[in-house]
Amino acid sequence: MDSNATDEILTLSEIATYLKVSEKTILRMVQAGDIPGAKISNQWRFMRDIIEDWLTERMLTASKDDLIRVINTGKTIYPLSKLVARERILIDIKPGSREDVLNQLVLPLVRENIITDSTAFVADLIERENVISTAIARNVAIPHAQDFAAINMKTPSLVLGICRDGTDFNALDGELTHIFILPCTPSHTTHLRLMAKISLLLRNKNIVEKMLKVATVDEIHELLIKTDIEIITHL
Repeated sequence: MDSNATDEILTLSEIATYLKVSEKTILRMVQAGDIPGAKISNQWRFMRDIIEDWLTERMLTASKDDLIRVINTGKTIYPLSKLVARERILIDIKPGSREDVLNQLVLPLVRENIITDSTAFVADLIERENVISTAIARNVAIPHAQDFAAINMKTPSLVLGICRDGTDFNALDGELTHIFILPCTPSHTTHLRLMAKISLLLRNKNIVEKMLKVATVDEIHELLIKTDIEIITHL
């Protein structure tokens, strides 16, 4: 565990603040096994990365109202179509090892000087994957870094990668992964809100199949715009 380990282990009070609920609610949830935690010397402790994975999984089945409440906490986050610049849409991700795939996803961030040390950043992504795979389900993976300070940007953004043949990314359901969404955010709070946005995107019927059928970056961008409009219309 690195020098920032103390920031990654949360107390009962800190996790309550992070999730914006009471300590009693967290205590009741952890005792019932509804939220992942460990008791150390009679005190509950929580791994931030595991909690974020738990949140991601919960977001996939959460109500739209709950997701909107998460998104609306803090400053405005723009529609996903505005957070995915065309140069960060990769429609020809080649199958390979996790490191091979992550290197492809990080390349546009290096070109834009958003990431200055790609080796360290990819190592951080892999370390994150070793905790538990971010290939959550539905042929989609959402790899993300633990070191937010390494991301040289003030506003959130996304890298979207499409692997038409699919690749083994150690998915929790054992299936091949076709869609990779790499969120780039300056803080944990922004990351959580962006994950809620991504969860709304994945609610869209057949979104993975639609992405795999399009042939160009412009078509992908148009699909994201259309999906954003559908999300707003049905809220």
